Amino acid sequence: MNRAHETAHARFGVLKCSTQVARPMSDDAPGQTSAANAPVYASVMVCVGFWGLALAFLNMFGMIHPTYHVSWGGLLTFEATNAAFGEAKDGFHFEPLGDTVFMAGCIGIIALGINQINQRKPIEEWFSGLIINDTWTALNDTSVAGGQRTMSAWCLLLGLAFYLYFGIAHQGWIDVGVYSVTIALMAAGVALNHASRVPPGDENID
Repeated sequence: MNRAHETAHARFGVLKCSTQVARPMSDDAPGQTSAANAPVYASVMVCVGFWGLALAFLNMFGMIHPTYHVSWGGLLTFEATNAAFGEAKDGFHFEPLGDTVFMAGCIGIIALGINQINQRKPIEEWFSGLIINDTWTALNDTSVAGGQRTMSAWCLLLGLAFYLYFGIAHQGWIDVGVYSVTIALMAAGVALNHASRVPPGDENID
């Protein structure tokens, strides 16, 4: 019996010592949960909400378009209530109903997005992660993810710079042509960014 036990120990002793059977699934301390990434939809909600607020303020100060003033009620109802675009106003112009409802909706979207993000990580960490992350550092490093993340970073940067330039220089914040180019660049950047993070698959052995 002892000899059989010694033989089994000799065969499996190395496996027993080198393999940790009851390894914890997380390196976090007991009682703590790992800070997972924020949901994509929550990040989109926050960004869209702040973008909407920026457009609302630009519209009130007559800076959203050189010849148009936007009526949010008409725009969001597809002109069922009133015309979506009117003549540009000189100086500050506030529409009590339309502007209030639109800005309240944007604030509500921001609040919902922040609530979802706060369930995964502190909102301060999320905001800093928009600037300090491994996407922007790939701008000058083509070796990251086979160059896909570098292309992603440049597409995102060019899309943002293009929109800001035409918005500031030409008041093209709601111009359809500006939207088209910006969306194409941003969408390509997001797609390449996600593609660069896909884990490599098994080699195809024929």
